[in-house]
Amino acid sequence: MSSFKNPAWLPFSISEAASAGEATGQDLDSGEAWNSLLDKLRRTGEIVLSDSVPHQPADRASGFRHLLVLLGVGIDELLRRGLDRVPAVKPSGMDAAYKWGMECPDCIYVGSAVKGGMTYRLWGNRGSARYVGLQVMSGMGSTANALLDEFELGPDGEFEIILSAEPHEGNWLPLDEGATMLVVRHFFYDWEHEVPVTMAIEPRSGPVAVEERPSADPKAVMARQVVALGDFVEENLTFFLEFSNPDEPNTFLPPLDGTAMGAAAENRPVIGSWRLAPDEALIIEVIPPEGVYWSYSLGNAWWETIDYGNHQSSLNGFQAVVDDDGRVRVVVSHQDPGVANWLDTAGHSEGPIILRCVRTDTAPVPTTRVVPFDRLAEELPPGTERVIPAERAEAIDIRRRAVSRRFAR
Repeated sequence: MSSFKNPAWLPFSISEAASAGEATGQDLDSGEAWNSLLDKLRRTGEIVLSDSVPHQPADRASGFRHLLVLLGVGIDELLRRGLDRVPAVKPSGMDAAYKWGMECPDCIYVGSAVKGGMTYRLWGNRGSARYVGLQVMSGMGSTANALLDEFELGPDGEFEIILSAEPHEGNWLPLDEGATMLVVRHFFYDWEHEVPVTMAIEPRSGPVAVEERPSADPKAVMARQVVALGDFVEENLTFFLEFSNPDEPNTFLPPLDGTAMGAAAENRPVIGSWRLAPDEALIIEVIPPEGVYWSYSLGNAWWETIDYGNHQSSLNGFQAVVDDDGRVRVVVSHQDPGVANWLDTAGHSEGPIILRCVRTDTAPVPTTRVVPFDRLAEELPPGTERVIPAERAEAIDIRRRAVSRRFAR
């Protein structure tokens, strides 16, 4: 029996379980597989209700919502197994509704299944997103990373890239023998005007061989995947509850190398946490890094980015205001402080915050301080840019329309 390439907290482990799991057809007939799923859902519900996690109304409601998100992501992975016989660049399962693992609010994640030993042609138009990164994955490991702008583009942004094991003349991206997926990330700075890449992929090494009728017991396959579905929900929840939390809230850790978790090699996240009482505010200061892309994003206790369409819970290098001294100061608070660089908690009491640094010269660790909300004016420089309610409403309207366009369905 083959071994898993993906850990249980990744959704890909569910489809992989069809051939790598250990459950049998008897486990489906007896109800053991189904009961395993129900037991794990019950245990995750108990975690959400426990004293070890935040239990303010927004925290608890989002906790149960997050369990439904994980269940939905996992069910989608299970049901789609075997349907992607033809390679195609498609959106990932993460969008403004299905959020986990602190996905980036500026990003569209798309990709295509690939197979090591094959040759593919990837073509399209560059669009105008701030950053378009290509990554070849072998299970959870990254085997190739490239910026689309590093390839030769046509005068109108058109491109064609060959993916193969052997070097190819012109635009070429190495395809490892164990390759399983091409991941494409679009990071937007100007949400209102930048447009994503258009992209298609086709095999160049002839049609993919038609698989013989499966010989595996279909009951065993389903039993393995049902068990893996429960494992995914439980393992994903517990993994991120324990992941990279500073010992002290309202602080940041040093930059993280996330390549072992499938992150792009050029992405150096600086991960912190926040925890505020209703009458407190967190001031975060940093000299922004020079380079392609940087941003702040605020999350809830379940490692979901806080609703970034209806709340200003993220700011990037285009959206944030730099003060006269070259520093960016953002304010995290439950109430609108009337400053341009506000990150809205949307009623949550604590969670992670990430400074993403992609293709930047440095990955600075911000400084932080918690202050009484009613003393913010004294704690910020006199020249801090402020906004009136009408300006805030306009900014939120831009975010809503951008997210609607990005994830139209």
